[in-house]
Amino acid sequence: MQPPALRPLVAAARLAFVALAAGLLVSCNTPPKNEGWSGSRVDPSADGLTEIGGTDLRSKDLVAATDSMAMDIARRLDVVNRSAPPVIVVGQIENRTSQPARSYDIFLTRLRSQLNVAGTREGLDFVRERSFVEQQRDREFGGRNPAQSAMAYQSRAEYMLTGTVEDMPSGETNYYLMSFQLVQLVDRARGGPDVGAGAIVWENFYEVKFQPAANFR
Repeated sequence: MQPPALRPLVAAARLAFVALAAGLLVSCNTPPKNEGWSGSRVDPSADGLTEIGGTDLRSKDLVAATDSMAMDIARRLDVVNRSAPPVIVVGQIENRTSQPARSYDIFLTRLRSQLNVAGTREGLDFVRERSFVEQQRDREFGGRNPAQSAMAYQSRAEYMLTGTVEDMPSGETNYYLMSFQLVQLVDRARGGPDVGAGAIVWENFYEVKFQPAANFR
């Protein structure tokens, strides 16, 4: 048995333990705030504190470039055709920069999304790439239905949205040039631009130059 003098201390210790356990349980079940290591969210069209003075393309350029490209192609009535929308597949960004391992395909993904939500969907018809469709058809039908197998799939794509990115490093400064292109894949049998397979029916570019913060005057 506990001495009478220790009973209040034991009771207090038990209450403290229960409170601590409850606090730990709540903290484990409550997700942390959606914040990065910088401590706060950052507008995608603005630079974060750790990006200022950097010499790489970042989210601010992603937003600016794709917004500009979407607006430009939406105005091109020789490309946008509401009566016979050109069927477009999204390709890849060709990386010709000094950092060839980086992928810039997110620029094309956002550009397609912008075109689909900017009210131009009726004039542009996007489809997924053949490899993706084949994979999904095989996953669903598993070759058990020859009429629906990947081998039976024929791509409807008439154009490919693609691009290139190049840079020109000079000292600690870097210049980027991004070119976006809509390339014709096949001869079109219906309305719309038809200048032959391989022709670039639309092109525009985005350029930006960076220098370290220490070089600002």
